[in-house]
Amino acid sequence: MRLIILVAACFLSLGAWASQNISVDGKVIDKISKQPLPGVSVYIPELSRGVVTDLDGTFSLTSLPERTLTVQFSFVGYGTKTQTLRVSDRGSLIIELEESISNIDEVVISGAYIMSKESSPIAIEKVSRDAILKVPAPSLMTTLTRTPGVNEISLGPGISKPVIRGLSFSRVLSVYQGGRFENQQWGADHGLGLSETGISNIELIKGPASIIYGSGAMAGVVNLIEETDAIAGNIEGDVNLRGYSNSLGLRSEAGIKGASENGFVWSLRAAAESHADYLDGDGNAIGNSRFNTQNIKTGIGIKKKWGDTRLRYTYLRQRLGIVEEDEVDELATGRNDRAMQLPFQDVTDHFLNSETNVFIGEDRLKATFGLHMNNRKEIEEDINEIDLGLRQSNFMYDIKYFKELTDGLEAIVGVQGFYLQNTNMQEAEEILIPDATKDDRSVYLLLNYNKDKWVAQGGIRYDYRKVVADASAPNLVDYGFLLPGEPADRTLTRTFDGVTASAGTTFRPNSEWRFRLNVAQGFRAPDLGELFSNGPHPGTNRFERGNADFVREQNIQSDFGIRYSKSDFSISGEVFYNHIDNYIFFSPTAETRGDLTIWEFEQADARLYGGEIELDIHPRSARWIAGTTSYSMVIGQRRSDMSYLPYIPAFRWNQSIDFKLNDIGVLSKPYISLTGSFVFDQNRAAPLEEETPGYYLLGLNLGSQVMVGGKPLDVYVSGTNMLNKTYLDHLSLFRPFGVNQMGRNVALNVRIPF
Repeated sequence: MRLIILVAACFLSLGAWASQNISVDGKVIDKISKQPLPGVSVYIPELSRGVVTDLDGTFSLTSLPERTLTVQFSFVGYGTKTQTLRVSDRGSLIIELEESISNIDEVVISGAYIMSKESSPIAIEKVSRDAILKVPAPSLMTTLTRTPGVNEISLGPGISKPVIRGLSFSRVLSVYQGGRFENQQWGADHGLGLSETGISNIELIKGPASIIYGSGAMAGVVNLIEETDAIAGNIEGDVNLRGYSNSLGLRSEAGIKGASENGFVWSLRAAAESHADYLDGDGNAIGNSRFNTQNIKTGIGIKKKWGDTRLRYTYLRQRLGIVEEDEVDELATGRNDRAMQLPFQDVTDHFLNSETNVFIGEDRLKATFGLHMNNRKEIEEDINEIDLGLRQSNFMYDIKYFKELTDGLEAIVGVQGFYLQNTNMQEAEEILIPDATKDDRSVYLLLNYNKDKWVAQGGIRYDYRKVVADASAPNLVDYGFLLPGEPADRTLTRTFDGVTASAGTTFRPNSEWRFRLNVAQGFRAPDLGELFSNGPHPGTNRFERGNADFVREQNIQSDFGIRYSKSDFSISGEVFYNHIDNYIFFSPTAETRGDLTIWEFEQADARLYGGEIELDIHPRSARWIAGTTSYSMVIGQRRSDMSYLPYIPAFRWNQSIDFKLNDIGVLSKPYISLTGSFVFDQNRAAPLEEETPGYYLLGLNLGSQVMVGGKPLDVYVSGTNMLNKTYLDHLSLFRPFGVNQMGRNVALNVRIPF
């Protein structure tokens, strides 16, 4: 039944409003020389449509709805420009782009409203596909940590999850293909579970986004944006090949997509990745840190004047080795051995979703539906036995209506929710959490004012969640799993509800200054592990115990940011204060169960505060050189006694200097980049947590476009930890066991378009 609803939603209103064939024509030129710029990307995010300028710099966008649209113009070596235009006032546009290495004002979509990043009252950072290719990492999450205020909690290179301004686990929401991505994020050893395959860029909301995304977004959001459609009438494809020196990792990815003149679009992409055990800075192999993944994505869609609709399917399988702290050396096998050995995780995801936009004059209706199936197996003792086995299905929906109230004032009214079922596999040897269902429903209202020098946003939201834990299945009864209070019917129901509000504004008095202030509430209902866990957790050597009496976490965060920008440089600063009630955290006890230490969840009031500062230098008199430096810090404490919270990242100072070289023979647009990251001592340890010494990591990146047979190939070489530093990361789950991070790693990436 759900699948029928999902497919039906994909083709919502296909016979809808007809309209005349409206087009916009224009020309893109260099601001200084006034010469035309061929190859400029002209993209409309609301429509997922775009073209590339011709040899004379001209472009034409056709079959457009008669409404106000935001258009982004981007070109390598030039600053990105965004322009809002009312299509009914069509005419020939002249767009001037200025040479710049830095792009600070790109279009973002993660704040619900499509606008430039600098105009958004919400702090949103953007990581482009090019940035991922130029400095790749075995884990997508590692790539994102180059963003100030963003870190990762890791269990080796294959298992990591995001940390935004000190908050992690199920406080950071992942959004994939427009819908929330739930894959047992409550587990300390459960990673983000998403890859870079078919992604155009990633947007990171730094701060509470519950007003838009609901429970789980109280720290922020990681939103993976799909690659753009092919240009109408074209078929496009590419092959990406990558190798890593440290883990002998290999990644191959190939994709093809097409678009007909009548609006039919399609895509197919596949990737496979395999890594052996990594080496630390002393050359020691970290046994069983190996992993491999397989990923397939496909989609079809229709784009018309009335709107568009898309249906997508994603398959992702991950097999992840689990490092045992007392068997690191014993589990290290041959240097190139990448076959799975015990213990390991076997995780499979199927994600089917639809996104539909219908334009009604200046208004818009957007409907997103998704069905996500997640199977997680943790295998410890015997390859033919499953220690922890969980099956999860999640049907989600998000329907919102964008209404223009007056010139510059728009409202969004929406309903959102999901129904999640989580069951233990019958063959599982161990039970950590009971079978359970989550029924999540919400309604929200957002207002956006955008005119002249001001942008203001505000909203209110109501959420209701019903969680039913069920330990009555025969396998749970036979295992002896008990719910808190040991109810006679072996079921327990908890409900969580509440109102959330937010307000923010951006003031841009001129092209040089930008001021941003945002005050937002966030919330998070306790996850299944925090409420009901009562058993051993394979792969962590812990016996975990939850507390069904927990109430929902609630926070209010204030953010204030300033940016000053000139033609040669820009400097920005952000400060925040996060006041959290009922913060849930994990800590060991003095008790044991067999040979396992019992860990319990606790709840207490907390606060986190800090900020980021960033300087970007790009002198107009020397366009061949540019540099950036940033400093980020966060401090987390219990409010009762001001003791420090666990797993809070150390202060960090990043630097980079980029050199853009002249063309050399077949090398087009070559560059060299030096990067550095100084991580300070983390001497604000939580109770029972040890301090971690600081370290410095040096990186070297270079690349170019290479013409081979008249075809351009993108070639990137990236080196991380070039000094082969031996170090411990404070956020590594290996740190308490003295397992070091990865040593020197050099990656070669070749992209071949066809």
